Amino acid sequence: MRYLLMLAVFAAGFFQPFQAGMNATGARHLGSRFQAGWLNGLVNVILLSSLLLTLALVDGRNSGGGLPTTSGLRSMPWWAFLAGGIGASIVIVQLTAAPQLGAALLVAFFVAGTAAGSLICDRFGLVGYERIEIPWVRILGMGLVVGGLILVARPWASTN
Repeated sequence: MRYLLMLAVFAAGFFQPFQAGMNATGARHLGSRFQAGWLNGLVNVILLSSLLLTLALVDGRNSGGGLPTTSGLRSMPWWAFLAGGIGASIVIVQLTAAPQLGAALLVAFFVAGTAAGSLICDRFGLVGYERIEIPWVRILGMGLVVGGLILVARPWASTN
């Protein structure tokens, strides 16, 4: 199961630059990056609502179908609700930056930011993660990510 999850995460990462480009194209046609971001969110709501309805019809609450319960929503920490805002911000930033940066540079910066944020979440046990000490080899790995970012960005080149 762990390998299947790793493959799914790889696939999600693989399609991330496609999503950014598609959203940027939507913004160009709609005339507004915020309308394109809204459309992205609307499609999310439609797809997830369809999935929840299907799961509820097939197996009821046993499979996670149906709408969230009031008690479940009340028991969530306040910061868990910020995830939607972060997701919307990511969509807007990416669809704005994608046409100017290109897919490779966009993703290089995104991966570097994701890696840095992940180390901080692990080190301090933030937002539901267990606290994990960060050995020197992980810090070295972060240095390699930054090195890769520099190679992709090529700041010494006159044009990217």
